[in-house]
Amino acid sequence: MTLTQVIHAPSSAREPLPTTKDGFTIGQAAAFAGITVPTVRDYHQHGLVDEPEYDSSGDRRYRSAELLRLVQVRTLAGAGVPLAEIRDLLDYFAHVEHILDACRRS
Repeated sequence: MTLTQVIHAPSSAREPLPTTKDGFTIGQAAAFAGITVPTVRDYHQHGLVDEPEYDSSGDRRYRSAELLRLVQVRTLAGAGVPLAEIRDLLDYFAHVEHILDACRRS
């Protein structure tokens, strides 16, 4: 299994989140990623995961892109990649994926 497959692989330990059109709270997002709320906030501080915008009720709601990024960061951190290197690594993966998609469309 490649590193990209590991990063994108769903965790069998994760419980399904309740379906909502508005997104998920920080607690729900943390539980989905298998981390704590303080860890999510730490990832925000390190610039590894963008903080979602506030919704009309004043809460931040995490959508699928943020959930995926949380899982990717948690997976890399769990594999021993230093937090200082994760952003560049994920940006590189996204760049390579973009190039591969463009090649497939050609």
